Amino acid sequence: MKKYILILAATVVTGGLSAQKNKVVSAYNYDKAFQRSGKCKELVSGVEAINSAIENDQTKSWAKTWYYRGNIYFNIIASKDSECKAIDVDALDKCTDSYLKALVLNFDNPELKKLDLQKEDGSDMIKFLGALQDRPKMDDESYTSNIMGRKLPGLAGEYANQGITKFSNKDYKGAQQDFGKSMMLSQMAGRLDTMLMYNTALASEYAEDYETAKQVYDGLIMMKYNVDGAGPDLYKSMHKIYMKEEDNVKAAEYISNGRKAYPEDNSLLVLELEGFLQSGNNDEALANLNTGITNDPKNAVLYFARGTVYENLKNKDKAVADYIKAIELNPDYYDASFNLGAYYFNSGADKINESNKLPLNETKKYDAFKADAKKDFEAAVPHIENAHRIKPGDGATGEMLINLYTQTGQYDKAKEIRTKFE
Repeated sequence: MKKYILILAATVVTGGLSAQKNKVVSAYNYDKAFQRSGKCKELVSGVEAINSAIENDQTKSWAKTWYYRGNIYFNIIASKDSECKAIDVDALDKCTDSYLKALVLNFDNPELKKLDLQKEDGSDMIKFLGALQDRPKMDDESYTSNIMGRKLPGLAGEYANQGITKFSNKDYKGAQQDFGKSMMLSQMAGRLDTMLMYNTALASEYAEDYETAKQVYDGLIMMKYNVDGAGPDLYKSMHKIYMKEEDNVKAAEYISNGRKAYPEDNSLLVLELEGFLQSGNNDEALANLNTGITNDPKNAVLYFARGTVYENLKNKDKAVADYIKAIELNPDYYDASFNLGAYYFNSGADKINESNKLPLNETKKYDAFKADAKKDFEAAVPHIENAHRIKPGDGATGEMLINLYTQTGQYDKAKEIRTKFE
């Protein structure tokens, strides 16, 4: 009796395996039928059959099971029929997972079959690519060549498009993940897509995954990436990240390196200038601005900035000339108008202070100081009036204008401005 029980058990197991083998074969046939007819029902049947096969302990270890599954989901993705696409909204991920499993299960070596190509640290991917160099024995080499040569580039493109959509919708973490998958699949297919790397770095930065962003940006800098003039942006992004991390030294280092790589880029020049000004390095700032103005002689911002440097260096004539030039280039430049007016105002105030220190018998000197001060105040008026025109609600500008009108005897105008701010 025991013998017959064992035979019966063996028959049941064999029958079960045969049924699962049939599922794999059926899935293959449904996929071929779809390619001939384009009927979505063939894909539906194929999905049902192959997903049954991956639940079986034996057939789920076959490379062909996952290869056929990948092919079915690939056809769902590639179909232009909305009905077919609606079969599974997660077709892209399932297709990718299937092909990656097929690639490792296709190895004859049991250790290589254990590789996880989506392992976060990338160590198994490195082992996989290294193993391919040794031309290991496989169950079916056509699976690997077809997946890596034809299917992965298409999947990489799908993930890239999906990432662009998510980035546009401000889902930066989702975009980072999709761009990262696209980059990985492209590399497996033997392509290094630098624009995709840039998108990955940008999404990582926006998602505040700064470590990943820095690694990818550094890689792009090393490769001298400059598609569509984005080269300077790499250095600016690294500067921004390190500034957020409060590493001012490293931030300045990237701007300095960026200036060497792109000496004519004014955006890098302005960032470098900010660093010089914040550190009080006026000589370096001046040299920086002279270069910038040579490169871009119609840039009002650069003249304004150089005016502030000359003002710091007590070079009155050059400071005034640069402020005036900035206003000529941009009559609505509030900062230039305010700074120029403030310069004359402060000069007049200093002379008033000096006159007040004189002894009572120094009436001539006192009168001279007062007269010179009034000239400065009069010179300041049109520039502060312009600043007030540009920003009529700014309190500091209004207060200075009231003081100027008072100092120049324009009391009605002073009263009018004061009324606005009461």
